[in-house]
Amino acid sequence: MQQELPLAGYDQLRLLGTPAARLPTQIVPPIPRAPEFLRQPSEQSSGLHSQVNALAGPSSRPQDVPLNTVSKESLEPTLPTSSPILPGPTPPDEPRSNPPPPRITCKGWSVPELCGKYTNFREVRRVKASALSEDPSQVLDDYERKGEPLIVEGLHQHSSWREDILNMEWLLKNAGDKEIHVRNVHNRKDYPTTFAEFVRMSRDQDVYNSPGETQRLYWKDADCPTEWKEWLAELLPAELLPGCSSDLLRHLYPSEAVESLMCYLGIGDTFTAAHKDLCSSSGHNLMCFSENGGSSFWFMTESNAAPQAAEWFQKELGQELDWETHVTTVDELGKAPFNVYIAEQKVGDLVLVPPRSVHQVVNQGGLAMKTSWSRMTLHGLRSALHHELPVYRRVCRPEQYRVKTILYRTMLHHTQRLQSAVMETSTTPSPQPTNEDRAKSLRDLIQLFDEVLREEYASCHKKLKRVIGSSDCSGWSVATEASTSRKIVLVPPRDARDRTEKHRVSACNFACDFCGADIFQSFFECQACSAAPEECTRPGDGLLICPACYVEGRSCACDGMEPVQCRPLQVLIDDRNRAAAVLREVGNNLSGDSLEDLRPRCVAIARSSSAFLTEPQ
Repeated sequence: MQQELPLAGYDQLRLLGTPAARLPTQIVPPIPRAPEFLRQPSEQSSGLHSQVNALAGPSSRPQDVPLNTVSKESLEPTLPTSSPILPGPTPPDEPRSNPPPPRITCKGWSVPELCGKYTNFREVRRVKASALSEDPSQVLDDYERKGEPLIVEGLHQHSSWREDILNMEWLLKNAGDKEIHVRNVHNRKDYPTTFAEFVRMSRDQDVYNSPGETQRLYWKDADCPTEWKEWLAELLPAELLPGCSSDLLRHLYPSEAVESLMCYLGIGDTFTAAHKDLCSSSGHNLMCFSENGGSSFWFMTESNAAPQAAEWFQKELGQELDWETHVTTVDELGKAPFNVYIAEQKVGDLVLVPPRSVHQVVNQGGLAMKTSWSRMTLHGLRSALHHELPVYRRVCRPEQYRVKTILYRTMLHHTQRLQSAVMETSTTPSPQPTNEDRAKSLRDLIQLFDEVLREEYASCHKKLKRVIGSSDCSGWSVATEASTSRKIVLVPPRDARDRTEKHRVSACNFACDFCGADIFQSFFECQACSAAPEECTRPGDGLLICPACYVEGRSCACDGMEPVQCRPLQVLIDDRNRAAAVLREVGNNLSGDSLEDLRPRCVAIARSSSAFLTEPQ
């Protein structure tokens, strides 16, 4: 049986059946300028060290763009979205002048005293490193199920702890002359200096804020030394490592991939403002070494407190949580209507931050070096699609983690793995446990991908311009033989399977020029209003707007945007149906019903000057 793909995506642009499918046009400037704080990378939150800044336009990213580097200590709110129209803040013509962050100091702090002072403060649960080594799956399953922060302590006592490379002298020897960019926490500005000079200035400065102080530097989002990456693989269970089997980020192609493994170095009273880790990813932060008793105080919430925390930030503090600009004071947190988990992280402590946990970090004492990374689980992927991405679009925060692309690549991977497993166990009378687990995961992925397809679907998709495959020819063509410029030859048509595989593996690295959302399949484009119209030679080179922004009235100056798709939509539908077919072959009706094939509804869509209109069937 086949299941029709209902009208969605582009077709939803017919709001309430009115002639005007969109709200009054909200013009997007060719090169909108982002608020300054969104152009600055932030620790463990959303720093992006790649060519693209979706709010700084243009959003078109070359298909050979190198790895996106994403920092970790970031957070997210889930504000109520009851209104069907939630226009995000328009990027200002000039950089926004932000009020200086409040002065905060950890002088006199201790976890027992803080927990005794405020009734909503709780100590973070700790487990020994030995317990993690004995049964990592049980420890992680319990942590992920509860959604509460957890600390694994005593890793510095592990036999694989490398004190020979985990020290300041080693870093100075290997990177002392390297130019780095450090953050002044008092004005959120980044400044270039050398690593050795940064260490000297930090050692010379008092570890606590002083009145009238104008500079306190923090090295954030630093590349992790290669030797440390190799050392982590020896120290930690595979289930915790970046790129492990449960980390869906590993399925991205090299041109799509993000690097989340980062290092952070700072003295007392440097900090990372309240935030959530990107796109509902799971955060990990290990303190590698410190000087003069350096440590870090962590303030964290449970995963399920994210909506309440976001609303509290807006109503009580007058702040937007996802802009990561507000440093909450202890008194503010003590009055919050949710539990706050507190810990002092010392050398050898691995902090596990659950998805959507709002957290803030304040360093204490001498220089302390931490390394951090993210993992994207299937649970986190679902949460990102349902909760995080709508908020990111509303506040115009670049997505950075390519959530829909991660979903697509992971579905393809699981389809291939399960299909191979079925072939290997075809003589087995009943499904194997591993196959059941794979089937459950694939079923969840298909159901999530169905949601994406409904958002991206346009019934006129066969007529739309495409970025990938726009020059493909299905018939015979004429070409010049490479050996001579005079000999003309007829080239037979490419096999359809070759073209489909090309569409499947090709990557489009685009983002919405208004809200910063990653563009997976569908978008609107105007090449005339781009920053350099003369350089627009193919679909995707112009000013790009995602469908969600377009339906809310956001457009270009001339209001002449045209719908474009990244690849043939049928490729995505076929891949989804192939995954469902493999699932049916396994014979696991995990919820009592079967996943049917999707079939696009045959509805013609015409484009008027300001709207998509459906023609009678």
